[in-house]
Amino acid sequence: MSEKNPMDKAFAALLNDDDAKALEALATIQQRGDASSIIPLLRVLASTDNHTRQRRIKALLFDVKVKGAAAELGRALDMPDLQAVRETVIAAFWNSELDALPYLDRLVQIAMEGTTQETIEVLTLIENQHTIPESVVRKSLAVLANASARDPYRQALLDDVIGHLRERLEGMA
Repeated sequence: MSEKNPMDKAFAALLNDDDAKALEALATIQQRGDASSIIPLLRVLASTDNHTRQRRIKALLFDVKVKGAAAELGRALDMPDLQAVRETVIAAFWNSELDALPYLDRLVQIAMEGTTQETIEVLTLIENQHTIPESVVRKSLAVLANASARDPYRQALLDDVIGHLRERLEGMA
């Protein structure tokens, strides 16, 4: 039997109506999973209405410490079938203290075009990103220069993103 077979069974069990089997599957994924588990977990998260499963999946994602996790989360940002859970993807970066720098351009774009909650998550991620090179800060500020939102609250969030990036820039001087 292949090594992947138990993981395939675990992912299938996540969709099982039996909560005990689904929770057992989550335990298996937590023990044996690697970065390749992230996209399937996100797909289950996007497709389930079970709040217990949603909480457990988010808990796994918010504490992911496996090699390649940031790349998988970065890939998930542009997957149409995962758009409904994109705020969780963004939150997983900062909760797990993963380096989101390679995806910052895309994240800034999401802050401008996405939902209010996604903008909040991008702001939080930028606040928690330990280092952002000056060139990246300047590029992000240039992209955000014309950012506008119809909703005043969302505009205030975009202004906060801009303000935080400006503070970073001033701190580099």
